[in-house]
Amino acid sequence: MNRFKKNINTLRNSNEAAVGVVVAVLMVGLALSVIWLVQSFYVPRWMEQEEAEHMDDVSDQFAMLKFAIDMQILTEKDIPVSTSIRLGNKELPFLDSSRSFGFLGISSNSGINVTTTDGNSTLNSLGRIKYSSENVYFLDQSYIYEVGAVITSQSEGDVMSIVPSFDVMYSDPTVKLSFDAINVLGIGEKVSVGGYGTYPIQTKFSDANVTNIADVQSIALDTSYQNAWSVFIISTLSKKGLSEGSDFWINTTDSRIKIEFASALDVDITLKIVNIFAQIGLGWIE
Repeated sequence: MNRFKKNINTLRNSNEAAVGVVVAVLMVGLALSVIWLVQSFYVPRWMEQEEAEHMDDVSDQFAMLKFAIDMQILTEKDIPVSTSIRLGNKELPFLDSSRSFGFLGISSNSGINVTTTDGNSTLNSLGRIKYSSENVYFLDQSYIYEVGAVITSQSEGDVMSIVPSFDVMYSDPTVKLSFDAINVLGIGEKVSVGGYGTYPIQTKFSDANVTNIADVQSIALDTSYQNAWSVFIISTLSKKGLSEGSDFWINTTDSRIKIEFASALDVDITLKIVNIFAQIGLGWIE
């Protein structure tokens, strides 16, 4: 009898031990399943949202950059003003994720060329500021400060977020244009940076040159963002009563947009080229 009770107790302990092992295995499996679910489903969505919010922040920062430059042009004070741009996001601290990066640079990739009816032309090379993202989860975007406008560009196309100073007065057959074209001049070697931190762009007013050009036949702008400029120019001229296809025509190539005016129109332009010094990083270097 005692031997039978002992066997029963041994079997019970053995069963309890087996149940404990099974429960432990199930708990580990459940924990791994939860971690897998969070890692594969929630982390990409969290990071995508973080990168989307970062793109919104960069858009706001470029708006502040334009505001700072506009105020410098208005006051013509040659005092450096700093605007910060955040290049990217860090990864999550406890889960497997990837950080996003960005590139910020100042380059001379733009230009404006005004041609008169007698064939004379006025050519100006213009610099710009461009931010390009290297996102892991969200759609890559670029923000460009070009000729006084802020442009948002992505794989689906580009749009003008903030318009430049471009005024039109039309009283048939006279068209008077006023265009402030901003030329960003990078200083020394402080013209580019890449990574994920926050970096300042320092800008300073240099000078402005105004040229009055009569009998304008065409205006050409060197740019990689023809759609944004086309939509803006067509909308601006149309609102003043000019008709595309009869009063003006828009022609685009991979690197240029050209506005041609009808010969019956008398077109004059006041072109103001504003030079702005700019550099990336702390400490102003002349």
